[in-house]
Amino acid sequence: MVLWLLFGSGDVHAAERVFDTSDPVSVIEAYLRAVYARDFPAAYRFVSAEDRKVRDLERYLRQRGPFSGFTLELARKLSEAIEITPLQQQMTANRAQIVVRYRMPDPKKLAPLVFNWNAYRLNSLAPQNRGELLEDLDKQGRDGLLDMSEGTETFELLKEGNHWRIFLNWAAGVRIPVRLDLSKVADLQVTLSRSEVVLQPGELFEISLSIRNRTGEAVTARIGHLVQPDEIAEYLDFVECGFLLPVTIEPDKEQKFFGTYMLRASLPEGVRQLNLTYDFRLLK
Repeated sequence: MVLWLLFGSGDVHAAERVFDTSDPVSVIEAYLRAVYARDFPAAYRFVSAEDRKVRDLERYLRQRGPFSGFTLELARKLSEAIEITPLQQQMTANRAQIVVRYRMPDPKKLAPLVFNWNAYRLNSLAPQNRGELLEDLDKQGRDGLLDMSEGTETFELLKEGNHWRIFLNWAAGVRIPVRLDLSKVADLQVTLSRSEVVLQPGELFEISLSIRNRTGEAVTARIGHLVQPDEIAEYLDFVECGFLLPVTIEPDKEQKFFGTYMLRASLPEGVRQLNLTYDFRLLK
């Protein structure tokens, strides 16, 4: 089966691209272009049936926040510059694992040219200004002046009939191991309510800390929240936390503190684990 997608060209006529869903590399390219353009209704069509059982289209779109209007047209235009090269392939009759190298216009470096991707400003542009912006970006692309980012990524695919689909394993959820660093507070005994959380993006979870002061004097400690990897730490939000400020534990007593967190629905696709560490430090 051949799937047709329309990518805006800035002209009256749209530029058509053909993607053959019987070819897994072609499916990867189509999926990457759609995700880059935040054309998530199109991207969802390339997602496996196993994943769609976990997350329907409405929920997927609500989590992802798709572009619309001229912003979508502009992002689609830029997505035409994406290039992928297969590096490794492991294939069976119904499953594939493919490593690709990609080159794509760098959204962050392009931001100053496109109003920092402000959808309201882009969608409010007059037709003439839209055409000028598309023409300028098109010329930069032809002249090789677009700032590009490069990298490698591994994709899992499942074959459904004669068609390949991207397998994202949404059912597995996101693991968040929870750890304690008590190296600087030898006199505190701390117990976690759970050592690991598994959840879906957009869901809440609660952690409680039971802290016992084994000394004969009150102890004040600061409890740091270390979320790793650093580049995705911002996707774990504190909804309510009883130990963001320093806590004082009375001598030879145990006190319990609670924290509620939310894993943002906009967590980048493919993230399977974050690590949460509580770092205890005594205050003099």
